[in-house]
Order: sequence, then C-alpha cells, then structure tokens
Amino acid sequence: MTIGAEPPGALWLTLEEGLGLLAGLEDARDALILAGRLSVVVGVEDQIRLISRRLGFEDPEGGADGR
Repeated sequence: MTIGAEPPGALWLTLEEGLGLLAGLEDARDALILAGRLSVVVGVEDQIRLISRRLGFEDPEGGADGR
C-alpha cells in the first residue's frame, strides 16, 4: 500500500489462508489463557468466532454465550 492510500473495503482469503488465520488466532488464544491474560482472550475469542462462522463452522466450544 502506498503512503496516503486507503485500505481496501474488503479482503478476500483463500480457504487455506482463512484456516491458517483461524489456527493462528486459536494458538494465540491458548497462549494467552496459559499466561493468565484472560481479559485479552475475550477479544481474540470474538475474532475466532467471527472467522469460524464466515468459514462455515459452528461457534467454537462454549457457544456464543461462553457456556
């Protein structure tokens, strides 16, 4: 992106790229849980749910209400 250029309004990923992004977020979430950074986990978990739904998966374990 050149300086001063606006970012694109949409971003398209291949399925492989989407699954890689999801796996990276899940790894980050797990590391944050182990580190006791639970307040940060909430934000990462929201992104995991969003990407999971867009890839056609059901919500990760715990569902949308965290149970």
